[in-house]
Amino acid sequence: MKQLVRYFSLGLLTAGIIMLGVVLISDNNKQSELSAEELIPILENEGYHVLSNNEYIAMSVNPNENKAKQDSDNETKKNPDNKDSKEKNESKDNEKEAKETDKEQAKKDEKEDKNKSYVLNVKSGMPTSSISTILEENGIIDNASEFTKYLEKHEYSLKVKAKKTEVTSDMSYYELAQALMNY
Repeated sequence: MKQLVRYFSLGLLTAGIIMLGVVLISDNNKQSELSAEELIPILENEGYHVLSNNEYIAMSVNPNENKAKQDSDNETKKNPDNKDSKEKNESKDNEKEAKETDKEQAKKDEKEDKNKSYVLNVKSGMPTSSISTILEENGIIDNASEFTKYLEKHEYSLKVKAKKTEVTSDMSYYELAQALMNY
């Protein structure tokens, strides 16, 4: 058996040496080296975008703003003589930003209008599922079963105190649980 293992390991060693020799002698593994200037058009033709370090950092900091700029830059690269289209794109981008800002403000206003307040009267021995149902019926939470699961998962269901508590619809599950526990 020892002799069989020796012949096997000798065979592996020989095969490894042969493979190393083939790799070192072979010219097929040499990669052609291209400069960055040669690679950029190839990548752009394949549909990739090439960014400098500064452009990448700027894009990662504010992706929405830079996307509009990049789109207009790409349009300019395609049609360098068409400056009017670039100006139109910039004005459209400004209009889009203004509309998005208006929409965000409208959402905030809606949230403030929809913010509801309710005084919850928790009675002794009241199950958390009943508390969750009452909160859902009064528009404080969206999903009673989800809130009940949250209370049970984080072991708040055993710590709920019998008392009157004022709660609002803008409170998180954590804040609601803390209010129910009297913290």
